[in-house]
Amino acid sequence: MAVPTDDMEMEKIAEDELSKLQRQFRVMEIDRATVTSSVQPTLRVQRNIIRSLNTELEKIMMELKLTKSTSNVLENARTRQNLVSLLSEHERCSAEVKQHRATISELDFLLRQVQKEIKGLKSKGTGCEMEYANTLTNQTMLSQLENRLDTAMKKFNTVNSENFNIRLEIDKLLRDRQFFNMIWKGQVKRLMDGKTQILDLVEQAITTYDQREEWCSKLDALKEKAAVDYRKHCMEVRELQRQLDHSLKLEEFLRTKGTVRLTAADAKAEAKRLEQQEAELRTYNNYVNILEAIKEFAGEDDVSKLILEFNRREEENYALFNYINEVNTELKNLNDNVKTLKVTIEEEHAKYEAKLLQQQDSIESLKSTLEKKKESTKNLRVACERSEEVLAILLQHIQTLAQSSECNSLPLLKLLGKYFEVNVTNARLYIKSLEKKISEIVDVIKVDEYLQRWSDSKERTPPSSRRRRPRPAPSPRAPTRTPLPLSQRG
Repeated sequence: MAVPTDDMEMEKIAEDELSKLQRQFRVMEIDRATVTSSVQPTLRVQRNIIRSLNTELEKIMMELKLTKSTSNVLENARTRQNLVSLLSEHERCSAEVKQHRATISELDFLLRQVQKEIKGLKSKGTGCEMEYANTLTNQTMLSQLENRLDTAMKKFNTVNSENFNIRLEIDKLLRDRQFFNMIWKGQVKRLMDGKTQILDLVEQAITTYDQREEWCSKLDALKEKAAVDYRKHCMEVRELQRQLDHSLKLEEFLRTKGTVRLTAADAKAEAKRLEQQEAELRTYNNYVNILEAIKEFAGEDDVSKLILEFNRREEENYALFNYINEVNTELKNLNDNVKTLKVTIEEEHAKYEAKLLQQQDSIESLKSTLEKKKESTKNLRVACERSEEVLAILLQHIQTLAQSSECNSLPLLKLLGKYFEVNVTNARLYIKSLEKKISEIVDVIKVDEYLQRWSDSKERTPPSSRRRRPRPAPSPRAPTRTPLPLSQRG
């Protein structure tokens, strides 16, 4: 059986093309297995990273819940109450300062009234006793007013300095609270931004993993389909080969029976030729079967279209391979970004813990300062209460002395038109009236003693014929005595 040369060339071309396709298929299978084996560890690492990030997120949320716990809220409420108490203390001190200023203005008014009264009494008074009494009264009032002015100025300066210190402390606490609120808002904002970035990364990782699972499932389906087609093709080739062998054997038997026996050399040459023809025919049939199988598998009879379809499939597979490589590169980039974000989160967490410790230290120092201020305020209140008790006792004794000496009807109080009990405002007037009354009584006693001595000496003098000319009598005015301040009197 003669086979055309063109058919043999076509069979060789088809066989070469088939071997090339098989080799490329094996290379693609190896590349796919390599990609699959290399992607599995990366995905495992990414799952571990996502798990660790979820754990970190839970820890951060737990810390945020702890910061919003009842104990911290109560601590903030106590701090707020302390600030409110300090502000109320500041207002009380300011009210006391205003009260002292009002008292000082009232004392100035009373001092002006007394000075006017003194001037009026000076214009009306006559005689040595009136001049001496006015001089003594003026000196006493001057020393008393100087002492009172000095005491009032000291008290005013003390209250003013304490008020200034308290105001500075309140301003410092308010600035610290403003700084703490600003830092707290910044940390909360950064925490929310970090949470948003983490959620975005998790969503991207989930999307990428879903795409990778989809492509892997497609590759598995293609692999299974190729294996099924390969088994089917092998079975068809074996069946065709069996039929071909049977036909060749039958043809050889019939040719042997139908031909004339030749010589040994001719028979040998003929056998060799027939064997070569059979081999060529087998090869041709094999190529034809393979080509038919390929046409049947592709569903196309045109060889050029088969070549184009094969090139297109090869380009698709190459594009798919490039896409898988790009996905792997993107996964690696996402892994690097996740590691960077993890490092950033750890740094921010460390900064937050350091700032939290610093804030706790400042709060402890403020608490200790507040306790000291409370203790000093308590001591000052106790001292103030004692002073008020002593002052009340002194005022009561002054009122008793004023009532017993009948000096409660002062000229200034007469001008006011009503009777006042002894208090902090008018106690100085009662004391001045008592001093004046005592000075008057002492002067009267001295004048009486002087007159008594003068009368006694007059009775003891001899008659006018024997006695000498008497010296001029001294003035009945008592010697001038500088009054002591109130602080030095018993």
